Amino acid sequence: MPTPQESKIEDFAFDYLKGYYTSQQGAKKVFIGRAEKSKQGVEVEGVFAFKHPDSFLFLATVTFKNSQRLASILTSYKKKGLSKLRFATPVVLLMLGAFLNLRFGGNVYTWALTAAVAFAGFVLHTYLAKAYLKSSIEKVLEELKKYPANEQWLGISMSSLVFRNNSMASYFLKLCQRRGIGILTVGKRAKVVLIQEPRTNTCRKGDFLSHYISEHNIRKAVQEDTILRVA
Repeated sequence: MPTPQESKIEDFAFDYLKGYYTSQQGAKKVFIGRAEKSKQGVEVEGVFAFKHPDSFLFLATVTFKNSQRLASILTSYKKKGLSKLRFATPVVLLMLGAFLNLRFGGNVYTWALTAAVAFAGFVLHTYLAKAYLKSSIEKVLEELKKYPANEQWLGISMSSLVFRNNSMASYFLKLCQRRGIGILTVGKRAKVVLIQEPRTNTCRKGDFLSHYISEHNIRKAVQEDTILRVA
């Protein structure tokens, strides 16, 4: 859980993305909606809607759901790597093998087998521990499929330095790149860092706004150029 000294991405992402779409996409006015629900009943923390220069309604979403879980996984791996508990596995297997060899009069082959089993146990435990972390990351990203949009953003409250020399963070970024997800972070200095830009998706029929309950109100606000912000 973020300490009082740390910044929360949800306090900065809305203003940052409004400026991003104003400068990057040429949006004159951006509608910002918070806690918008899809017609399937799934709530997304933020949506951004505006008239795209190519004359279609552009929609982007941002979510911070499970941000703390992601930050915890990536930061912990950066500092400590995998859990040290995996080293207990070969020790236990060696002790068990030694007991059986001494009890039943093991020979050089059974002792060699004991060592091989202990090593295999360590390798397997390491593989499973890493696979568990990767699976946890994948589950977080699966959630974003529930928020249809031209562009999807994921905000994380942690320092961008966590991505340096961190193989788990590299795996996370590759997954996001493959799925077209943009990444924003904010650390203790309250500076938003754009880690990765999203891929722009095209709606095959109509636009992505049709997936949300507030479709009519948002569409009306964007088309009439009224005050484009809601609480």
